[in-house]
Amino acid sequence: MKSVVKKAWIVALTLCIVACSGMVSKLDGRAATGSYTIYVNRQSNIVNVVDNNSNKMVRAMYCSTGKDNGTITGTFHTEEKYRWHALFGDVYGQYCTRIHGSYLFHSIPYYSENHGAMETEEFNKLGTQASMGCVRLAVADAKWIYDHCDSGTTVVIGDKKNLVKPAFDPIKISTKKKAGWDPTDPDEDNPYRPTLKLIPKENKIIKKGDSFDPMRGIKVSSKTCDKATLLSRVSISGTVDTDTVGSYKVKYSVKDPVTELKKSLVINYEVVD
Repeated sequence: MKSVVKKAWIVALTLCIVACSGMVSKLDGRAATGSYTIYVNRQSNIVNVVDNNSNKMVRAMYCSTGKDNGTITGTFHTEEKYRWHALFGDVYGQYCTRIHGSYLFHSIPYYSENHGAMETEEFNKLGTQASMGCVRLAVADAKWIYDHCDSGTTVVIGDKKNLVKPAFDPIKISTKKKAGWDPTDPDEDNPYRPTLKLIPKENKIIKKGDSFDPMRGIKVSSKTCDKATLLSRVSISGTVDTDTVGSYKVKYSVKDPVTELKKSLVINYEVVD
């Protein structure tokens, strides 16, 4: 009889330890932490990130949730992060953040771990239900969550909360090739990066006593933003003293407001007699 009671006690104790271990693991991996709360609307396919201290929205994004409402609903807390991660269907995602179980925030799928191998048709579905259940985002947005939202960040997914739209409509890209670049990918080789040039180069030479217009000959272009808007966003650091012969360094920078990609250019101006 004593051996039976002892055995039952050992079993109960073992079950208790296992249950407690599971509870601790769950709490450790999913405790609410961080500065932000992420809201996802499955119907509008919009994501808003809200600052927990000011209660102000700090970033709005278009996303693609699961087809036929295939994304889970409820309140969750982010877990692991992966720079690249294998996804369902033998494809890969950039800047992945686990929401719960197999559900992730991640980029549009890629055929391989190559920046130029994104599925172009899937990119154009941002703003609509299109995924297998994960929350797809443009690379810039997936990276923002990856960089700024600590593990344990609260994620609220549902259908009713009205969320703020991003400032620009979803970007549309050519699908002539099935694979291509995400226009928002910050990689230096991204062909969507804006251009910033001085034309003609002779404008670098200034005669002593002439006036200096830092925007004279500066040309910009982008595949996603009109020239006038882009030109108005050029910032300048440095100046030229046209009364003194010498060399002057001026730095120009521009950020495409749609893709968030940046381009910088340093020009060495020469003031001559």
